[in-house]
Amino acid sequence: MMSASSRGRRSLGGCVLRTLGCAGQTLVFLIIMAAFYYGSYLFLRGPLPHQVEIIAHRGASAHAPENTLAAFRRAVDAGAGWLEMDVQMSADGALVVIHDATVDRTTNGVGRVADLTLADLQALDAGDGEIIPTFQQVIQLAQEAGVNIMPEAKSPELYPGLEAAMVKAIQAAGYTDRTVIQSFSPAALDRLRALDPSQRLCALYGLGRFDLDGPYPGDAEAVCPMAEMVLLYPWMIRQAHDQGRLVYVWFGVVERPFTMRALVELGADGLMVDDPEALGEVLRQR
Repeated sequence: MMSASSRGRRSLGGCVLRTLGCAGQTLVFLIIMAAFYYGSYLFLRGPLPHQVEIIAHRGASAHAPENTLAAFRRAVDAGAGWLEMDVQMSADGALVVIHDATVDRTTNGVGRVADLTLADLQALDAGDGEIIPTFQQVIQLAQEAGVNIMPEAKSPELYPGLEAAMVKAIQAAGYTDRTVIQSFSPAALDRLRALDPSQRLCALYGLGRFDLDGPYPGDAEAVCPMAEMVLLYPWMIRQAHDQGRLVYVWFGVVERPFTMRALVELGADGLMVDDPEALGEVLRQR
């Protein structure tokens, strides 16, 4: 039976291709060919040029139900230095770690996250008997493991006060220095900057973003472009570096060892991957 995390990755891939329409398969083919070209050439060049962060996307979601404590523990065991997660808010104001606006895909329940209380949410099976964790539970796990966190302020337009609640939770745990908050929403990043000027931020970008030369919402210290766009427009990484920004790349549908290697050689400072074990192996090869 296909796991919830596998369904999620396939759902994302299908969503990307549907968004691209009839040109989708052609674009993915070009991306794969570009990555193959970079990978074939760069594998011959020798040692990796810089330290690369392993960022576990929703935990080790290739091996355990996404955004669960099991996935985050598996990521730590795989050597990930960062845990990436999605943060939303329950009906009673609790910060919970789940990707979708509904629980339908990743649990045995139905309904919108915003309409369910924390008790309702944690009564659900998020896969293999796991529960939907709170943001504070994941912070505690990260603290105990000594790793960093990269939470996304998810769908902030649905949750008034989400950014303030996240900053409060991070500050209460004394984890500001080990956290980078990410968001696709420029308004959310601006609010986060106003809430805590010392909090590091990352601006997320998806399909259709062809450059990274700024300006950056919230004066974000890092940018998170989509791998498929970087492979087609490799100068994006240098643009961001020239502006003093770190570049953490996330994958849509082309997360493979050779695309990982190509992105590292192009200068990515970190990769958000479903399979941190595979990325670790790529990095160990040199």
